[in-house]
Amino acid sequence: MSEQNETIRPSQLIYQSGPGAIVELLNQSVIIKSADQWQTHRAPKEKDFRITSFLDVDHVRILNENPDKQKIKAVEFPKWKICPKCHNMTNYDNTTCYYCAQKKEDDVQELYASRFVLACENGHISDFPYDKWVHRNKICVDQGKEPRLVLRTLGSSGSLSDLHVICLHCKQKESLGSIMKAEERDTHSLFLCNGERPWISPKGNKPCGCKMKTILRGASNVYSPSIVGFLQVPLTTSSSDFDVLYLVDKNREEFNQAYEGMGEAGLKIACTLKNIPTSFVSTIKRFLEDKITLEKSSTYESIKKQEWNTLTQNKVNEEEFSSEKVEIDPILIPYFDGIFRIDSVPEVQVLKEFTRLDYIDRFIDDEVKTQPVVITNEPMWLPAVRNYGEGIFFKFNLGRLEEWEKNEELTNLIIKAYNAQREELKKPSLDILPRQILLHTFSHALLQELAAYSGYATTSLKERIYANEDMYGVFIYTASGDSEGSLGGLTNLAQSEKILPIIIRALEKISHCSSDPICSDGEFEYHTSANGAACHACTFVSETSCEWGNLLLDRRTLININSSEKNGYFNQLFEM
Repeated sequence: MSEQNETIRPSQLIYQSGPGAIVELLNQSVIIKSADQWQTHRAPKEKDFRITSFLDVDHVRILNENPDKQKIKAVEFPKWKICPKCHNMTNYDNTTCYYCAQKKEDDVQELYASRFVLACENGHISDFPYDKWVHRNKICVDQGKEPRLVLRTLGSSGSLSDLHVICLHCKQKESLGSIMKAEERDTHSLFLCNGERPWISPKGNKPCGCKMKTILRGASNVYSPSIVGFLQVPLTTSSSDFDVLYLVDKNREEFNQAYEGMGEAGLKIACTLKNIPTSFVSTIKRFLEDKITLEKSSTYESIKKQEWNTLTQNKVNEEEFSSEKVEIDPILIPYFDGIFRIDSVPEVQVLKEFTRLDYIDRFIDDEVKTQPVVITNEPMWLPAVRNYGEGIFFKFNLGRLEEWEKNEELTNLIIKAYNAQREELKKPSLDILPRQILLHTFSHALLQELAAYSGYATTSLKERIYANEDMYGVFIYTASGDSEGSLGGLTNLAQSEKILPIIIRALEKISHCSSDPICSDGEFEYHTSANGAACHACTFVSETSCEWGNLLLDRRTLININSSEKNGYFNQLFEM
């Protein structure tokens, strides 16, 4: 790889340009090396117990804090390159065409990287073997020589079958028209995986025995990251021992000093200062004496439950986090238990792993084969970014929500269709609550409208859905990467006289769609995803903004779109 320095934003390293991803530089295609080969020792180390216990790591490294002191390493991939003028192919490290330069000294032609690579379900990836492909039916007469290949278009259709690899030694030529066909992959040994992992090391590869698939190097399934987001909200006191002990562990030195100096009386004072009920003193005492330990967070839902406990507080004002319940118009009281202005909230996004060919399930941990982004085991860490933003949290009215859920006819159709889709993909069915569809659809409708009023692009906003038996809310917040905060454009809308017309306008907009009546009918045979009355023209948002991949959406859960419907959650809002 030629020596060059180019800049990649920290947020890109967490999303599309992480370890194992193919990245297009100005004049070269590279694959990002594993994170333990980066120079990130100056990156701040975050040891938040909620994060480290769930991910089972020692710490995460915050890449967007002190970024100038960090260097990311990459290696050229794919190796095969083509000259756009003379069509000669080479797998050497040069970036310009040697043959064109030989003909004319000032004729410098930059090479472009091969469009095709091979990948297998175990995460291995390698160059497409053009030299073996062109000689798959006949051995080259000059086997001892370096391969001399050209890639030419022979035809006018522009299809893959018009592309031909030609060997200049033996004049053998072969079309690329069948390189993606399953029958070719099953019958030829050149598709056998040799275990290459260029993002880790060019050596030590062990064949895995899988048949590799030919894919475009820029295809979305070449690299699919698994990213886990955590809101770093202060934990408020609840009935959970984990919440309290986590708070104690975070301030362990202070609690140890209080206990050593004044015993249980000191612990009571420390609890008062940290807003912890003194009823937990005995539990804290046993924890400080190492008689009990802080259990790991077993599920992601338990972490979101801790966030819910904080977001639903009337007022919280602590370091790096500030929230307050705001007054709402009486018209909205039947629909919401409260609307909260979150003036400041940090979010840590961690790159956990990635996949090739298969996509990670957004709802449960499934059996998709994932690849690690850090190879070293001691100490185990993961790359992350921390963004500071603002948002608005909507807590729905539980009584009205439970009353709405009694009419399950519409949502049952969506849930049935989605689980049928999962069965086709050989994934387990899910127990989905009707409120999940309602809250998710409301989030998308409001996210688009808030973007119009706040000055942020929709891609800069993000949703966080809290929907199970104990949680029933939506948090919409700024999610712009690499920023040190926000400008208040979103939280400024959390005022009674502003939020009411925004909600009404959002509901009015989703009552119509340019794809109606096909969209409004919600007939699943016309859809490629498990949604009811929802499509790109009305409800979908960008993938980075949506927590559930634009699934489980239906406008009819919010308002009655068709004359025969009567189960819209907000329908009475328009009857007043």
